[in-house]
Amino acid sequence: MNLRMSVARLPDSIRELILTERTIKMRYERGEILENILASGEWAQEWKMRADSSCVAVLNGIVARFAAEPFELDSLIKSFGETSSLTGAEIRIAVARLRRSGIVFAVRKAWGDRLFYLPVDCVPVWQRLMLPVESTPLAEEEMKEIVFPPKPFRLPLSLELLSAWQAVSLQPIEWTTKGALNKVSVNKMTGAMRINEEEIAVLSLSYPHKDQLPAHAALALDLGLYAKVLCKEGNVIRVSDQGLSEWLIFSPEEADSQLHSWVVERYGAANPAHHLAAAAIDSLNEMEWHQVEAIGSRIGHQGAICDWLGLMESFGWVERGICRENAVFRKKVSHRRRENPIAQGDGAFFVQPDGEIFVPPETELRARWVLAEIAEKVTEDSVFVYRLTRNACSKAMNAGYALKSVQAFLEEGSSLPLPDPVLRSLQDWFLPLGKAAFSEVMLLRTSSPELASILKQDPNTAEKLIEQLGDRDFIVDAASYPFLRLRLQKLGYPPLESKRDATAMKKEEPDANSQENMQEDQGWVYRRHVLSVFEPDRAVPSMDELFPGLSSIPASWVSKPRTYHASTSKQLLQRAIEWQASVRLESDGSSRTFIPEELKDDSGEWSVVGHWRGLSARDDEPGIGKKMAVVHPEEITKLMIWLPLLEELETN
Repeated sequence: MNLRMSVARLPDSIRELILTERTIKMRYERGEILENILASGEWAQEWKMRADSSCVAVLNGIVARFAAEPFELDSLIKSFGETSSLTGAEIRIAVARLRRSGIVFAVRKAWGDRLFYLPVDCVPVWQRLMLPVESTPLAEEEMKEIVFPPKPFRLPLSLELLSAWQAVSLQPIEWTTKGALNKVSVNKMTGAMRINEEEIAVLSLSYPHKDQLPAHAALALDLGLYAKVLCKEGNVIRVSDQGLSEWLIFSPEEADSQLHSWVVERYGAANPAHHLAAAAIDSLNEMEWHQVEAIGSRIGHQGAICDWLGLMESFGWVERGICRENAVFRKKVSHRRRENPIAQGDGAFFVQPDGEIFVPPETELRARWVLAEIAEKVTEDSVFVYRLTRNACSKAMNAGYALKSVQAFLEEGSSLPLPDPVLRSLQDWFLPLGKAAFSEVMLLRTSSPELASILKQDPNTAEKLIEQLGDRDFIVDAASYPFLRLRLQKLGYPPLESKRDATAMKKEEPDANSQENMQEDQGWVYRRHVLSVFEPDRAVPSMDELFPGLSSIPASWVSKPRTYHASTSKQLLQRAIEWQASVRLESDGSSRTFIPEELKDDSGEWSVVGHWRGLSARDDEPGIGKKMAVVHPEEITKLMIWLPLLEELETN
């Protein structure tokens, strides 16, 4: 789930707590929106500088181990294992603090268990702070030594998908009630794509009809449905006019920026290593060459870096090579939002006197879509080439274009009058078109000349009657059928139901899989975690929930080191083990922090096994190593359970 949805779903009690957080309160009172504050790298940096060291350590662990993957508290505690001396008690309180700071969010499963998560679009913010990439771009001299293995040219994903969706517009994808997809329409779509199934195998996509649909086809359907360019109507997937219109306002660069976000959030976030790899790569500047090893060594996922770079290369977003026997890469495009979008008029195409049209990389998607409808595509490279032909004009006429509209589009898109040879050719090619046409009509048959006369005299009905045949029948436009059916009912002559009625009624029935009933984040690919189906957790846990039985023990156990009878010390240590908490233990005149793990009782003589934390005066700070030890009761002078300071986290 992203930050926008997570903030929108916050219960008021949690929102109020977050707004009291000192690094947030000032910004909020200044008029900033909570969502924008939590997405800000500047705020994140300030929070890290002010935060308790255990909170920073736990957040670091969440980013490194889970990224945006939801986790349970026990899984988080277990994941620290031997790599950290943080106790379970410290981790539980740190997570509560992270929730209060608006960094970690929580939902409740149906059976009551909590799931915690980082919003998917916040992972890059925290990756840059917790696991920053420290890679120096290659020097100019090194760049001269880069060699490029032979590879096919790649279009950016925005243009790959545009071609695939154009194929769907010409031949929608259908499947039968038995679940068999129309192979011809699937092949038409995949035939328009250069990406192949093997190149995106790293994503391990799971989706319907997997035995009939290759992975790259599923990718095109998933992103098309998610972008609302495609829609599902019954057993047909087709292009949505409204969704297409909204998508085509983008330039390829803007579309690729949006697609990159969706690829990371929908597919990369399913694998924490891939998610971190994507965030690390995205933190680099475009067109700078870097060593692959330098990126992977920092986040600890060298294989994931290589996998993700391969995927980005197949999407036309990354270029890879070899420099001095080291794998290197550079981003070809920026996936960050442009502060200054492409100005109107940039990306104009060029109409040549011979009818060829040159389309530069920055040309808007809308212009590319129209060109595919009115011209023949010649080449698909960094510069696309189309050609105006007689057959293309016929295709344009069938798509609803006339000579004037084609001329107006070409002149507006090129910002120049059409060359005379092109205009004359278009006039010649369009001249014979549209002189004859087939139209869908229906026969309206009445039972008598008297009823036919009534229909002719009714002004609402008469205007829909195209031509009378004999004395009882009429030719009507098929599009007028719904109106005429209702009008005949009002006149007292309800028509017999036909197959058309049955089809219309079937279309009116709600489809559980229709676009209107789809969840907001649903496309075609199954998603592992859809957190929006769970209710937001309404309260940060209280001290008694974090440490069951806290209110029933003597207050002195957690307030100050004291001397206890051996049996009481044993009970205190047992409670510390249950809470996964450390203890302050005084022995031989010195006070140290001990983390108990197990009580051993041998014939009435007990001891506790655990490890010491740190050797400095400030041994309350988490260490990084463990020194296992056994402590006997006679070695203990004073004792207390040490719980990290927990601010008032309870909600009203």
